[in-house]
Amino acid sequence: MALVSYPLFCWQLDDDSVFGVLLGTGLEAVERNAKRLKSAMAETLHRERERDRYVPDPEVDDAHLRIVKVQVHLAHRTDKGSFPLPSPTEIAVAAVHGAKPSEGYFKCWLPWLDESFYYYEEAQLPALIQHYTRDRLDGMSPEEAQRYVTRGTPWLETVESRRDDRIVKRQGLPRHVREAHEQLAIVADRLPEAGARRPAHGMPEAAWEQGALVDDIATRLAAGSNLLLVGEVGVGKSVVIAEAIRRAHRQTSSREVAPTFWRSNSERLIGRAKYLGEWQALCDQVQQWLEASNGVLWVTDFLNLLQVGGEGPEESMASYLLPALRRGSLRLIGEARPEEMEAARRQLPAFVDCFEPLLLPEMDGARARRVLDLLAAQSKSAWSVDIEPNALDAGYRLLSRHVRYERFPGKAVRFFGECVREAIADRVSAITTDSVLGHFARFTGLPEHFLRDDQPLDDAEVQAYFAGRLFGQDEAIRHLKEVVYLFKSGLNDPGKPIATLLFAGPTGVGKTAAAKALAGYFYGAQSGVDPLFRIDMSEFQHAFQIARLIGTGRRPGRLVEHVRQRPFSVVLLDEIEKADPSVFDMLLGVLDEGRLRDSQGRITDFRGSLIVMTTNLGVRQGSAAGFAPESEVGDATHEIRQFFRPEFFNRIDRLVHFAPLGAESIASIAQHELQALAEREGLKRRRLALRFSPELVGFVARAGFSPRYGARPLQRAVEHHVVAAVGRALLGDVRDGALIELDFVDGTVQVRVSDGSVSPPRGP
Repeated sequence: MALVSYPLFCWQLDDDSVFGVLLGTGLEAVERNAKRLKSAMAETLHRERERDRYVPDPEVDDAHLRIVKVQVHLAHRTDKGSFPLPSPTEIAVAAVHGAKPSEGYFKCWLPWLDESFYYYEEAQLPALIQHYTRDRLDGMSPEEAQRYVTRGTPWLETVESRRDDRIVKRQGLPRHVREAHEQLAIVADRLPEAGARRPAHGMPEAAWEQGALVDDIATRLAAGSNLLLVGEVGVGKSVVIAEAIRRAHRQTSSREVAPTFWRSNSERLIGRAKYLGEWQALCDQVQQWLEASNGVLWVTDFLNLLQVGGEGPEESMASYLLPALRRGSLRLIGEARPEEMEAARRQLPAFVDCFEPLLLPEMDGARARRVLDLLAAQSKSAWSVDIEPNALDAGYRLLSRHVRYERFPGKAVRFFGECVREAIADRVSAITTDSVLGHFARFTGLPEHFLRDDQPLDDAEVQAYFAGRLFGQDEAIRHLKEVVYLFKSGLNDPGKPIATLLFAGPTGVGKTAAAKALAGYFYGAQSGVDPLFRIDMSEFQHAFQIARLIGTGRRPGRLVEHVRQRPFSVVLLDEIEKADPSVFDMLLGVLDEGRLRDSQGRITDFRGSLIVMTTNLGVRQGSAAGFAPESEVGDATHEIRQFFRPEFFNRIDRLVHFAPLGAESIASIAQHELQALAEREGLKRRRLALRFSPELVGFVARAGFSPRYGARPLQRAVEHHVVAAVGRALLGDVRDGALIELDFVDGTVQVRVSDGSVSPPRGP
């Protein structure tokens, strides 16, 4: 009985909880103190070996902990782009490293970042820690990077476990097989894993309600088949394959030459390639190691096999592996969405024909509801958090209606896993309907009055909301209110975006303001995130520029990247008429089905979004201020219909006309812009109040209005005449909490502070 030692990375969660990660095994646990934690880990290793399950040997002979300070470059991200912070941010990174002299390599773990890597010279370690940390954190927002910051001071323990070497001798593995296992462990993970790896959402990754399919896949794996599991996002492809591998391992462990199972991805398999042609040699090595160990490789990114390597599918990694698959010397397991499988079939049909495809459909309502009951039972037994039945029903209803880009049971596991984690953090023992609604509102941005059937909308409140943001646009407000009421009543088409709107009218009349108002009303509950995503379509006047919208290869475009990251938002396509006609063709599927398929067959789902387009078509330049007559509205509609092809125009839900602004509307906008100055940081910080005279409001309205550009110059007038005058006044002796009064007298803007001082006059 040999005694082996594993490094245990620990940190204090709170006064009575210690969290530990047994590095190199995937085991994680929480106990009252380090002593109990070490005991639990040792017992788990012993139990796994008693059950004849695979337990990896320690990857290093001795381990050391160091804290490294790394300078990372964070950035604020808005709808207008990414804005790097002016100076780098220092992050403390915990690194556990050690050597394996008998094997000639070193290993380092970065537990806080969930990263690990091998290296071969001690001098490489500091640079590699810097590289992996920056690769993970550079470009993140400060809010995203916060969860990777070390909390407290970690320390390192050692867990000792006895390994029965007689089992290894009984296996009688030849030296070349052991060497193949060791080499494969560098580029792949040995399966089944010892214990259960804790997923990010906190819930166990169990293949509930999929027993028949798991047995079928396990039998096929034991028989030597190449399998491709096909299903939509969230149906549970990965957990089904992992469970099938565990069963296949148990079924074949008694064989004289039992198969081994490994998990990796295309990038990891050939990630060490540095030179042209080297990736082919690495593929040959992996094939040799798998053949020597009777290995079955699970590739988690099936479609990428056709994209890495050469320039096209015929020169890709998939094409290079094709002869080995046909000979039967290489065995693979893959997972893909239906559209990914079809894309792969179009690009390299011979490769897809080497696999037995198995379809994993979405669970029906009854099975999905049983999975939720199992989740509730798991939450109660493992974390003493009770998920009430009404909360399960509410979560299922909300996920079914609003989260259409994922399938059950995956989206339910993730959602309720986050609810449980939130409850544990807040020390709450029960998850109620109210907590589910609150969490869903924060997740999607949808306010709770949209999520509660028992909470009707108040027409006066909705009217006041939009009227306070749009001035002189009663007809447009009516359309926006109808969009709200259709969504609240659940009468919008579930197979399309929530609404597709075309805002038509002169510049500066409030089309963008209307889009912002919609975004705030629908998705304003998502704090810290701008729910409006604007794209200037004048940047896409040529067909080749469409790649910047939808992407090329594995790199998504601006539109696709945003909707994948924030499926609940308002997408504003400004000046749509200036885009190339190919953009209209691309948008046909988005407007009709709420789905956009890229060249690789990947789907981006727009069904949780509002699509708003703006246009100046039909506008008579230089027309006088005032509301447009009915004849002009009809002429504008006719011109818009003439410009867009019928198949595009007929997919638009509403054509909303915006009228030119009158003098009364301009005055209201001026008052609104002036009142918004009170929210500026320099005034809020010092608690300074502003008061504007009617003469000043009238002056700003006159100075900031143009018959041609509407209210667009108004903000410039406010900055030029008012903000500048207030800024000069603040250079004097102004106490915090003072009242600043602004007036327009004899052609000058005057600023008076509450103590009676008057700033020097300034001309208009």
